[in-house]
Amino acid sequence: MSNYKEACRRELEQLVEREYHLDAALLCSSDGLPVAYAASRDIEADALSAMCSSMLSLGDALAIQGDDDGCIQVVTQSKNQTVALIHAGSDMLLALIGARDLKLGMLLGHARKEVDIILELINKQQHEEKVQEQQKAPEERKPAMLEELVKRVMQEAQNR
Repeated sequence: MSNYKEACRRELEQLVEREYHLDAALLCSSDGLPVAYAASRDIEADALSAMCSSMLSLGDALAIQGDDDGCIQVVTQSKNQTVALIHAGSDMLLALIGARDLKLGMLLGHARKEVDIILELINKQQHEEKVQEQQKAPEERKPAMLEELVKRVMQEAQNR
């Protein structure tokens, strides 16, 4: 089984290595826990995850106040850097931190492409886990629903 976290980390490392003006790439859960991280300079992943999650949540809240479903991305710029935050599925986000020299369109393009790659890696692992679960003997499988658990218990009771 592939480990999507490790695969995502490798993908983010390759992105940071390829793009000269990109300082860091971070994948974190929507509640602010780091999942995968790569950086060309020292940035604290835990603190960054929490701040990015908060920023994107605020963007979502602002969008909802404007009768929208949520925000697509949040971008902040300071004197020396640009940060782009974008949803990566329903429960994760991607943060890219680049030097101010990195053009905003390029940064957002990288973000969208990486989200697609990350979602593909996650879906691949979920598919592999599902296939492995289906290949197990019925008594070894995790119950998918309460109904399945009840059926299994009833079957075992009848077999005794």
